[in-house]
Amino acid sequence: MKKILLTAFALSVAAASQASGTMATFADPSTLGDSSLFTWDHTNSTLSGLWTASGLNLDTPGFNGGGSVANAHFSMDAVSLTTVIPNTLYTMGPGSIHFFTNDPNNPFFTIDFNGGLFLNPFSAGASELSGNTVSFSGPNVPSPLQDEQFSFAFANAQTVGDITTFTASFTSSATVVPEPATLLALGAGLAAFAARRRKA
Repeated sequence: MKKILLTAFALSVAAASQASGTMATFADPSTLGDSSLFTWDHTNSTLSGLWTASGLNLDTPGFNGGGSVANAHFSMDAVSLTTVIPNTLYTMGPGSIHFFTNDPNNPFFTIDFNGGLFLNPFSAGASELSGNTVSFSGPNVPSPLQDEQFSFAFANAQTVGDITTFTASFTSSATVVPEPATLLALGAGLAAFAARRRKA
């Protein structure tokens, strides 16, 4: 019986710690492909992002309460790019991405990253931006988290001179780490179950 309870507790902890899934996501809001979200400055080797128009609907299934944010905006200050393979693969410096509704100084979702990769393939395949050592924060973002990840899939590249712009879609994910109180509640529940079994 003890062995069964220990096994059940271990399985419960494992299930609680693997509550992983999509945190937030949006489809490309530039329906005609003519309004850019990201700008690649070839001369200065930087990449920046901005969307302040309407039409970006951010689905937030991983937030506390779930739901979505209609007509969200986002910004990413210019991050440095270091060439790995010319015109194809670059590493990124650290940066932050802020999602907000009206006030850019009051974001509801912030992504901080210490670096990342920017892939710009020659032909087949979409360009992509992904981050390394990522952390999420915001008033409705659950905590603590681990394994935070995000990526933007770029499309509709337009180059004029030394500037290339892209539209983009976005996805992010994380694993919710159970708090000690959750584990204690699981343990108490199993202990109560064991006590009832002994009395039966």
